[in-house]
Amino acid sequence: MNTISNIQGLMDYQNQLRELQSSVGVPTLSENNTTSNKSFGAHLGEAIAGLNQNMNVIDSDTTRVISGDENDLAKVMINMTEAQLSLQTAVQVRNKCLEAYNDIKNMQF
Repeated sequence: MNTISNIQGLMDYQNQLRELQSSVGVPTLSENNTTSNKSFGAHLGEAIAGLNQNMNVIDSDTTRVISGDENDLAKVMINMTEAQLSLQTAVQVRNKCLEAYNDIKNMQF
């Protein structure tokens, strides 16, 4: 009987949390699952496309600064820093993926 009351208490607590999340506007777990049904490859493709876009922006900004068409050097430097951070992040993700691959490869069964 005590176990049933504990389960009921837990279910009541979960319902209260859901009500609180909906009143505050926090997405529920089921909403998060529907938005993250993409595969790892899809997320990786989006990240690489974003990196490519950052690199293209900095390339065009650099060309415009050299030709004299761009006067806002601060904006160009901000874009350059964003591109640099994106590239560093991509390199670190690549390194972690290679490390995980090598760990799996070296496992003995």
